[in-house]
Amino acid sequence: MTDASTVDQDLASAYEALVEFLYLTPIGIIKFRADGGIDMANPTAAQLLMPLVFDWDMSNLFRLLVPIAPDLRLHVQRFQEPTGPIVAEMQLFIPSTKNTLMLDINKINDTVLMAVIQNVSDLTEARREVVRRTESQRLLASVFMRLNTPVVVNRADGMIVLSNPAFQRLMGYDSKSLTGLSLDALIPPDAQGAARAARTQQIIDGKSYEVDIEVVAKSGARFPVGLHSALLDEADAKQLRVVTLFQIEPRPVLAAQTSYLQGRAEFPVNDWGIVQVRTIKTSQFRTAIGGDWVNISARALMLVEDILKMLFAPSDIIKRGKDDSFIVWFSGGDPTHNAAILARAEQAVRRVFVTEFGSKIADRVIAAVAA
Repeated sequence: MTDASTVDQDLASAYEALVEFLYLTPIGIIKFRADGGIDMANPTAAQLLMPLVFDWDMSNLFRLLVPIAPDLRLHVQRFQEPTGPIVAEMQLFIPSTKNTLMLDINKINDTVLMAVIQNVSDLTEARREVVRRTESQRLLASVFMRLNTPVVVNRADGMIVLSNPAFQRLMGYDSKSLTGLSLDALIPPDAQGAARAARTQQIIDGKSYEVDIEVVAKSGARFPVGLHSALLDEADAKQLRVVTLFQIEPRPVLAAQTSYLQGRAEFPVNDWGIVQVRTIKTSQFRTAIGGDWVNISARALMLVEDILKMLFAPSDIIKRGKDDSFIVWFSGGDPTHNAAILARAEQAVRRVFVTEFGSKIADRVIAAVAA
């Protein structure tokens, strides 16, 4: 037997094993085209989707999912990357069976897409129970939903985890249509590559960035906005980003806000209201203190956090951020009140470093502030 024929037999055996796996796996696997036409669906996929079949027609994935994911075709068609994930962990509820399905879609190339679908009804209920029992999560969700600035939280791979009503109104989608969708379907890569470069840099250094981009609403309308992205989770594998959209041309700043907002372009005032997600930084004190920072940082940040919690309202959220900073989520949208609280917070943070760690540290901080 020749080497060529041996290779052919090995490939055939591997292919048969792959086909057997696809048909026996308890997870639904679907190969389909850009227009939704299904080329292959294993028995599990057929079983999970059967309650959605009308007139025994199971030839098009988009048509099957119209009752529970009406915008899926639009999302897939707008995804501009040559390959990559389009939908991740999108949960779809089927009223007739009371089942919750989880859908993932990956683009293999321009003509081939793969969908993975599974029944997560039990897992979904377990997750809901955890959320119901976690007071901090409920409070955070409540504050997030009341923000009058368009904000969306997404994972490191771009998949949307949560969007607030202001973002949904701006883009013309409901929350179910956005959760699990790739942000790239709404914010196409800019021609100059600035947004992509900034996002890549953020993965490396964890710093916030701001860039002017163009977004695409559900209606197809395109309009320019500013985008501010900040990390909420430091873990490399689980980085969460809060993305805030604002109008590029800000309205005049209120007089009461000038003292705090002057020179802070990363938090502009815009026609959607004052940005309600702010960052309080301690990096200037770390730089001034120098080598002694490692000895005092743990206690200093604990004192700073305690003081901030006393200054802000119980309904506001304060969370540790990157580079020894603190992220503040305001529950209210009064710009004058928020600016005044932030100004007091800055003074209180400075007072910690001036009064709690001796004259040497105090002198360095005072000199840095004066400079």
